[in-house]
Amino acid sequence: MPISKRNRRAVFWLIVLCLLIVITPRVLTSSFSNQDISISFTEAKELHLDIVKNKQKSKGFAQKKPKKSRFSAPRAKFDPKTYSAPDWEQLGLSHKQAEIVVKFSKRGIRSEDELASIFVIPEQLFRLIKDSIIYSTPKQFEAKEYEKRVQVIVDINSSNQEELEALPGIGPYFAKKIVEYRNQLGGYTSSQQLLEIWNFDNEKFEKIKGQITLSPKLSPLNINTATVEELKNHPYISYAVANSIVKMRAQRQSYTKVSDIKESKIINQELFNKIAPYLECK
Repeated sequence: MPISKRNRRAVFWLIVLCLLIVITPRVLTSSFSNQDISISFTEAKELHLDIVKNKQKSKGFAQKKPKKSRFSAPRAKFDPKTYSAPDWEQLGLSHKQAEIVVKFSKRGIRSEDELASIFVIPEQLFRLIKDSIIYSTPKQFEAKEYEKRVQVIVDINSSNQEELEALPGIGPYFAKKIVEYRNQLGGYTSSQQLLEIWNFDNEKFEKIKGQITLSPKLSPLNINTATVEELKNHPYISYAVANSIVKMRAQRQSYTKVSDIKESKIINQELFNKIAPYLECK
């Protein structure tokens, strides 16, 4: 079968393409081989020496000695209470910083945490002095506090919050709670009622019981005029009891004595004994 003109042309170009594929890599290889880069031993040695020098130079720069610190360590252990402003200045603090540190350390420093809390002492100086500090022991602090408070006698029915804070173990929180509960009750009838305050435990009570007194100072509620709302606001009187007292008063027109409220079925003798000191009949 004769080959057409079109097929012959296709075969021709296929042969040309195959020749190009075979010849091109060889031509490229021969042209690049004429440009081979060569380096002598001497040049290689000089290049190696340059690299070593540059490394040493960069290493020396990285290990450059830091600037001398303006802070210095104390020569011996010391108690911060005995250090004056000039003493702190010798360690590297400014005059203003030194005065602030003196104020902080007047009562002594109990731990590293307390030392670190003095914000004007920089980290560098802190590291230099922390092991040279003579820290005050908790017992020393307790003894000082006890000396201040041992003579304090506080009337829990008339004292203000500041006076209550002078009692051992009674800070601002419990002093405030003692006053608040006193107002809610209308006064304390027994120091044991302090144990009714949330989180006020026996341990705390034992610390202060020898330093508190109780005056007969109460603000009773008049059962002939008090409303249900006023009665139920008392810590010992529930809504049901308050409602019962007011309803019986309406039926009786008025009470003649406090014990009349015992006619209520929900007020037993135990409850009556508890609430009677806080009630009056006028």
